[in-house]
Amino acid sequence: MCPEFLKLGNFIIYWYGVMVAAGVLAGSLIFQRLARQNSYPSELASQIILWSVLWGIAGGRLLHVAVQFPYYYRNPFEIISIRNGGLAAEGAVLSALAFIILYSKIKQFNLRKTLDMIAVPVPLAQAMGRLGCFLNGCCWGKPSNVPWAVKFPYLPARVHPTQLYYAASHILLFILLLTLYKKKLKDGMVFSAYIMCFALIRYTIDNFRGDLLISRYGLYPTQVIALLMFVIGIIWFISSVKQPSEVQRTEISPLPEADGCPSEIKDNEGK
Repeated sequence: MCPEFLKLGNFIIYWYGVMVAAGVLAGSLIFQRLARQNSYPSELASQIILWSVLWGIAGGRLLHVAVQFPYYYRNPFEIISIRNGGLAAEGAVLSALAFIILYSKIKQFNLRKTLDMIAVPVPLAQAMGRLGCFLNGCCWGKPSNVPWAVKFPYLPARVHPTQLYYAASHILLFILLLTLYKKKLKDGMVFSAYIMCFALIRYTIDNFRGDLLISRYGLYPTQVIALLMFVIGIIWFISSVKQPSEVQRTEISPLPEADGCPSEIKDNEGK
């Protein structure tokens, strides 16, 4: 456990924030590259990234506070303090998804194609964020005697390194989604694969978490949400399969081309 990245007097920069920022950067670069390949205006791609991140942070914090409500009820001033952790991945995904759906109506771009492009780098960004969780010491697991169990200073026993379980799973998911994306499946299928796999990862690994509160249904609240997300993924997959071939196109509203036509930009190698 090493939560502090840099300390300048009384101001502390935490590893959690650094890793989340690094994940956002990596994910943004990959998304921008995919957007260029699909002739998306650079301005539109930047807007999607900016507002998705902001909505994701807001939604992730809201769900985290809701799940840990007893603590934040006693410490209300900590609700706005996110420098050292406290973003629920499911809340971030759902809130960002709500924004993109709304934004696609305003800008008239192909929602399914855009969600596929976003889905590819998101697991990589999430993996980096989970490494930040590990360094920060949050999201720890239940007590365990497995050889790879870890000991955090504030816990009495060794526990499952659930943060690393998440990180490894998300890296594998990133590789899977990148492979599926290259196969040029119908628009929407890559995103549905992300939603379903992400839900399975959360539901499974949350069983090893030691910091979550059980709900009245005998499951953790995050597991209940994961089940709902899995259903959403199935519905999205079925609707994507049923999409006629002529719908598989990119619809982008006209934007100023100050940077030149994106379709003429060569593909360059760059969460």
